[in-house]
Amino acid sequence: MEGNDEKEVEKHRIHLRPITLRNTAPVTLHLLPCEVPVNRPAPVECFFRPAIRQGPHGLEVSFRGRSLRGEEVEVPPGLVGYVMMMEEKGEVLVGKEDFFEGSENDEQEEQELVEPPEALERDFDRFIGASASFSRFTLWGLETIPGPDAKVRAALTWPSLAAAIHAPVLED
Repeated sequence: MEGNDEKEVEKHRIHLRPITLRNTAPVTLHLLPCEVPVNRPAPVECFFRPAIRQGPHGLEVSFRGRSLRGEEVEVPPGLVGYVMMMEEKGEVLVGKEDFFEGSENDEQEEQELVEPPEALERDFDRFIGASASFSRFTLWGLETIPGPDAKVRAALTWPSLAAAIHAPVLED
């Protein structure tokens, strides 16, 4: 039996636009210890201009009068981080989905907006694409540097753990 306080989960099928992974501009990222209940682009650079200082225990900055402590975190070797954006409902970019081949003129063709194909369900299917890339980011904690049990650290160790789990086992 479901509890009264449980929210109905909206399910979607997410499709990645591989072409958007090409030539993404690198950005500086900050992972802040807060939640913003809005899911749309915002002029963050107007509101968050950190005057980062190197303190005795790592990076220090103030945000809205609160002290934050942080450190630079590298994306694991061989991987790249991407900032992903969801396309608006009803829009689908058309063109080749071939990420590794194609001419430089392909991108212009891929930017044409049309109605989604009939095989896709408008309220179920979503499309995402990369808007920027990063190889490192600053991880901030409130008053202290986030510890080794921070969820983002677990996520960053997963690729090497997955590779070890799926590696061939050598017999003695």
